[in-house]
Amino acid sequence: MAKAEPASTLFGWQGITLQVPADWNLGRVDGDHKSGYARLDDDQIVRAEVEWREGKKRQLSIEQLVDRYVEGLEKKAAKTGVAFAVTRKARFLRDKRWLEGSEYELFIWEADFRTYNLARACPLCGRIVLLRVLTRMQEQAEELVDRIFASLEDHAHEGQVSWSVYGLHFQLPEAFKLSGQELKSGHLQLDFSRDRQTCRVHRLSLAHLLLQNISLADWYQGFFRKQLRDFKVEVAEEELHGHPGLRVRGQPRSRWLQLIRPLPFLNPKPRQYQDSQVWVCTAADKICIIDHLYRKREEGEDLPLRLSDGYFCHQEPQTEPGGHAQLPADPQ
Repeated sequence: MAKAEPASTLFGWQGITLQVPADWNLGRVDGDHKSGYARLDDDQIVRAEVEWREGKKRQLSIEQLVDRYVEGLEKKAAKTGVAFAVTRKARFLRDKRWLEGSEYELFIWEADFRTYNLARACPLCGRIVLLRVLTRMQEQAEELVDRIFASLEDHAHEGQVSWSVYGLHFQLPEAFKLSGQELKSGHLQLDFSRDRQTCRVHRLSLAHLLLQNISLADWYQGFFRKQLRDFKVEVAEEELHGHPGLRVRGQPRSRWLQLIRPLPFLNPKPRQYQDSQVWVCTAADKICIIDHLYRKREEGEDLPLRLSDGYFCHQEPQTEPGGHAQLPADPQ
């Protein structure tokens, strides 16, 4: 009988996407679209790390960058007394056709773990990516490593960036840049900005408890009371992709009402419109929300409805951060 392959999931962050085992989840992330780092862990060890940066103005070749990287590892190993070995230009991928046209190097280093590495400059966008997958020394992981590396993508496709973390999946136009995040157990929130527009994507767990003895409309207006006070809000029940849901539209309150309310003397909040999709996925026991805030009426463009088409809420097992993921402070 053929051995069943373990369940896999998509990880997507800042234009980097990978197919990884379903029990590998985000453990740490830093940086932005220009340069950054993400780490994926299972329930015991670090499993994968990926670093990226823009490479349009780089002066060093990929081989020279790997030289520097390996030199740093050798110095660290010498200081700690850990046995260290490296194999440059390693041959561990069965099919390398997807790397054709790229400047790249494959290498393996061994210390406490065996680490498979790819350093690559994308021939299309110029982005430099260092991907490494860690395995235990006795682990037979060549097939898994091969699948993960072959799944690597490093830029948007047809103007859309895939975001996928803790089972939350959606695609967003690449012009929207990540401006803040809260990845907490029970509540995931990613904030994006484009010019003077904001898009917020939420997922809340334990919907059956949050909605106990309260309607979805009342819960939403209570939970987002602070945000909604700047709008004249219309809430309508609207099924979305077979789920019970709401369509929420907000118009800015009159300037007179804003003047008589206590507001900051400097940098008052701008007048904005709001368009939101809210729905309950009973299969996953989640409440899903997409908010779009914009300054001009014509900027509405039904973004939450279009974005919800690529928002997956229950197609695979749901996961949650263990406590709070190690993340930088919200830049906002």
